[in-house]
Amino acid sequence: MNIKQLETFLEIARCGSFTAAADRLNATPSTISARIQELEQDLGVLLFDRSQRRVRLTAKGRELQVYAERAITACGEIRTRIGSGDALSGLVRLGVAEMVAVTWLPHFVDLIHRSYPRLTLELQVALTADLQTLLANGEIDMALMPGTRFDPHLATRSLGRVRFAWMAGCALDLPDRTIEPSDFQAIRILSLGKNSFHHRTVEHWLSKRGDAPRVVDLCNSMGAVASLTQASVGVSLLPVQCYRAEIASGALRVLKTCPEGPLVEFFSVYAEDATTSISSLLAELAAASSTFADDPD
Repeated sequence: MNIKQLETFLEIARCGSFTAAADRLNATPSTISARIQELEQDLGVLLFDRSQRRVRLTAKGRELQVYAERAITACGEIRTRIGSGDALSGLVRLGVAEMVAVTWLPHFVDLIHRSYPRLTLELQVALTADLQTLLANGEIDMALMPGTRFDPHLATRSLGRVRFAWMAGCALDLPDRTIEPSDFQAIRILSLGKNSFHHRTVEHWLSKRGDAPRVVDLCNSMGAVASLTQASVGVSLLPVQCYRAEIASGALRVLKTCPEGPLVEFFSVYAEDATTSISSLLAELAAASSTFADDPD
C-alpha cells in the first residue's frame, strides 16, 4: 500500500469513474486501474462495485475511505509543515473575484512563486456564485471571494473589508442632497450579473426603502460597469479603493446616500479537510497580500 494508491482510491470515490479520476490525476486509465488492483490485492478485498456504469464503493471500500482520508491529510501535513517550500509541487487551481484580480492578485501570485517555486497556478476569474459552484464541484482548490455565509464544510479566512459607495458620472443629473433608494426609480442602475454577490448587495440596498420597479443593466465586468458609470449611462455601486484616481479627477463622484454603501468582507475559502494542505498555506499568503483593510473607515 502507498500514498499514490490511496489518493487514486479517493479520487475514484469522488468521481464515480476510473476514467474521470485518470483525467483529474493526469494519468492513463490503465495506470489508475493498476493502482487499484494492487491495493485490492494487498488488502485482499474488493473496494469498488464495478457492475454499474458508475462505480460504487463496497462496504470495505467505505470503511477504507475514512482511513485513507486520514492518511492523506497526515501526509499533506508532513509535506507542508515539515518540508521546505521547494519541496512542494503540483497544480493549484484558484478562483478569484474580479475585485481581488484588479487589486492585489499580482502581489499574491508573486509571493506564491517566491515561497513555493515548484507550484503551478491555474487562475479563474468569475462571479461569486460561479466560484461557489466550482468549489463545490472540486474544480478549484480555493476561492478568493466576498460573502457572508458559507457551507459548513468549507474553511474560511478573512481577507479584510472593502467600502462600496454609489457613484455617478459628472454629467448625470441627480438631486443635490442625500440620495435614497427611492431617488433611483427613474435612473438606470448598473450591476454585475445575477450570479454575483455584487448584484445581491445592490438588490438588498435598493429594497431598504421604496418598492417601485427600477431598470437594472447587468454586466459581468466591474471595469465595464465603472466605465459605463463614468459615461453617465447610470449609477453603480463601486469599491472606493479601486477608483480613487477617478474620484479625485472628477470622472466619478461619490454620492452621499442613506443608507450609505455597504462594507463587503472578502475571504479565502477552501475545503475544511484541506486545513493542513497547500490551500491553508496559500490562505496565509493571501491574508498577507491583501490590501483590504480590517477597518476601512
